[in-house]
Amino acid sequence: MLYVFYGTDIKTAVGKAHTLVDSLRAKRPDAAFAKIEADSWDESVIQGHLGGQGLFSSKYIVLVDRVTENTDAKEALPDLLAAMQESPNIFIVLEGKPNAELKRAFEKNAEKIVECEPKAVVEKKEEFNIFALTSAFASRDAFKAWKIYREAIDAGTAVENILGLLFWKAKSIADKVLARELMVLYHEGHRGRRDLELATEQCILNCAK
Repeated sequence: MLYVFYGTDIKTAVGKAHTLVDSLRAKRPDAAFAKIEADSWDESVIQGHLGGQGLFSSKYIVLVDRVTENTDAKEALPDLLAAMQESPNIFIVLEGKPNAELKRAFEKNAEKIVECEPKAVVEKKEEFNIFALTSAFASRDAFKAWKIYREAIDAGTAVENILGLLFWKAKSIADKVLARELMVLYHEGHRGRRDLELATEQCILNCAK
């Protein structure tokens, strides 16, 4: 499985990639974690994680962190993406602004792509069913809810509106603990104590049973 985070807003991309990594590691404590960076690039290491298993674990979670800063990795990465997507292990690729070849390879192979650009630059007005998010959230389908959440944010939906719908859904299913968590999250975000977009994303990823 392959998830991709990239864009010129590298701070946001890093934050979102690590939010997903942290959530996956919390949900799958038996999975081995590996981080591959440009200065430690070795294609054989990637190959070894495609179908391999950890010594004491059944799966790997692999963060491939801006490896295209390495010339050899920049050439090799596009050809490895299909195998990452087909792998039983989870690969999270984090990059800055990809070249045209790599971007096409991302679009062709990734399960999910999150593009991080300055808000003033990217304006997307795609239509989607926001209630599909609340339905997935209520049914504890964390990854479906997360994918719809990212689509909503990328389309320009205000995080406050999404949070309000999630709060309404939590109340409608009589989940008082979750409703209170969402209310606290909302107030802390508006007081500047938490990044509201990232905190909401983390809450959604944590909604699985």
